[in-house]
Amino acid sequence: MARSVPVRGVIEGFYGPPWSRAARHAIVDFLGEHQMNAYVYAPKSDAKHRERWREPYDADEAAHFRALAEQGSATGVRFGFAISPGLDMEYGGADDRRALLAKLTPLLDDGVDWFVLALDDIPARPGLAAEQTGLCRWLVEELGGSVRLTLVPTEYVGTHPTPYLAELADQLPAAVDVMWTGPTVCSPTITAADARAWATALGGRPPLVWDNYPVNDASMERSLHLGPYRGRDPDLADEVAGVLCNPMIQPYSSMIALATAADFLIDPDSYEPDQSWRRAVSAVGGGRAEPLAALAEACAHSPLSSPRDLELHRLVDALEGAASADDTYVARRALHDSLAEARAAREAWSEATDDPLGVEIAPWLAQLRREADVGLAALRLLAALGPELDPQDAMLHAFAVVFGWDSLRRANRVVFGPRFAVYAAVVQLRDGAPGVDPDLAVVEDGSAIDRLCRIALAGYRNWVDERR
Repeated sequence: MARSVPVRGVIEGFYGPPWSRAARHAIVDFLGEHQMNAYVYAPKSDAKHRERWREPYDADEAAHFRALAEQGSATGVRFGFAISPGLDMEYGGADDRRALLAKLTPLLDDGVDWFVLALDDIPARPGLAAEQTGLCRWLVEELGGSVRLTLVPTEYVGTHPTPYLAELADQLPAAVDVMWTGPTVCSPTITAADARAWATALGGRPPLVWDNYPVNDASMERSLHLGPYRGRDPDLADEVAGVLCNPMIQPYSSMIALATAADFLIDPDSYEPDQSWRRAVSAVGGGRAEPLAALAEACAHSPLSSPRDLELHRLVDALEGAASADDTYVARRALHDSLAEARAAREAWSEATDDPLGVEIAPWLAQLRREADVGLAALRLLAALGPELDPQDAMLHAFAVVFGWDSLRRANRVVFGPRFAVYAAVVQLRDGAPGVDPDLAVVEDGSAIDRLCRIALAGYRNWVDERR
């Protein structure tokens, strides 16, 4: 019998505009169709979730949560509700405890039986773990034994023990899950050994993984993460309580990566990322699967993969490594065909103004076309270079590359790899203290189009030097 991860689903836990109600319902249906079994409401930018957590939801908002819980019950997707009071809560204060219970009780009455206490992204201080575990013990008693409680701790990355984690392990009720994002915030890899180390730091409690993929909030908003789920050890199935993927601000675009995550979580031993990705693009794209694949290929880079893994980079590699005129021609032809396909992708959605996926990806489709145009200009310059080329024509070709390239470097959408990207690469130092891994935090010069422009202009420079 194939192994699977016990809890597998989505936590809507990003910073930025929360999803629409229609999108949430669509995602819950999607999760059920893909044998996922969990959805948690936790958008950081819902003021009543975090900044103004004491304020009750009105009747209309409560009805939405009730509808999600009912839909989840019908589709096999358990609905969880998260609240994030850590910015200003007095953990032991009677007034704040009453406010918290008053916030959760109506949801409990409406059939919500899973609550997530999110105490992440707040300053650490001595004594915090004791206050937080005291609140958790009180909540478990007040909510009753049939309710599942999950904690997102203030320290949620790494593999080393700390005094904070030791205190959690010692005082937290055994039934309370503890979430963990892996070795860093957006972890390129998560191994079974990583999960065991974290569990050991928590006294043997297996983690519930808050997997920050395909999330694209904060400094990542310029990117769509449309590549497959990668870098997760199949043996995680034996070491974790579950995995909840934090999706993108764009719910419908997230379905590509989430479909591949579902394939992994259902059967990690048989998972093939590229095959899963092709199936996901076909299913999400429907009649527009081919142009969606062109965009997804150009937006496959993320914290889980290197820009050099992009198909266009591999084609540029072939051009750079060409050993003969024939090899060069073949490499240029392959690049031309790939860029021409990318350039045409936008047309598939040109009239799809009522398609929520098309609306989400429109800015990236427009950028895809601009990048492809400049790449094609670079190829035209390379193809034209030769002894018969008129200098005036050569100069015009070169200017087309230079000015087009200049316009791309001011763009606020990323396709074909980032020119400069920043990730929240918080890691644990050996003593458990927090730090930043600069190699994970910063990605520079990852654009395949930039490489192609440099190659074309270098060729033009050689052509000019021969004529001076």
